[in-house]
Amino acid sequence: MSPLLIALGVIAVIVVVIVRRFRGEPVDAKDLAIPPLILLGLAVKELWGFSHWTPANVTFLTSSVVVGVSFGMLRGASTVLFERDGALHQKYTVKTMIIWACSLLAGLGLHFGAQLIGAEEAVRPMTLSIGLSLFGEAITCGGRGLQSGIPFSNRDAIRNGSDTSALSSLVDRARQK
Repeated sequence: MSPLLIALGVIAVIVVVIVRRFRGEPVDAKDLAIPPLILLGLAVKELWGFSHWTPANVTFLTSSVVVGVSFGMLRGASTVLFERDGALHQKYTVKTMIIWACSLLAGLGLHFGAQLIGAEEAVRPMTLSIGLSLFGEAITCGGRGLQSGIPFSNRDAIRNGSDTSALSSLVDRARQK
């Protein structure tokens, strides 16, 4: 698949996520965890065979991790969490959009900085930067959600007419064992 198609697909998914979250949507533990894990898994796969770890490559990769996770955590902290229909929901705010814009600018800065210091293209997978950012958001939003005491949503359970507190049930079962 061409890099342009991958980029367009990723952008389309990001736009859909932003629109949904700006309207307000349930916080589902699977939705928080699975996308960043998939993207980070793809990034690790891309980096797995890489063996040319120069100071520039290590510097860029380290900077990417810090910037990506940090902006994701800021985004997660800027969302409004609330209860609707007995389940945790989230809603992006204007502040969240400003953080998104700043993170995109930081990503561009990292890209051009990487070129300046000679970091290789192989250590700059798009899946890594997006996955790290979503991971940071999941950490903060998920942590805040757990602290709220409001049960997480479970869209599969809702579709099937089951209990919507799947994460709470998993936590309770783990405590009983």
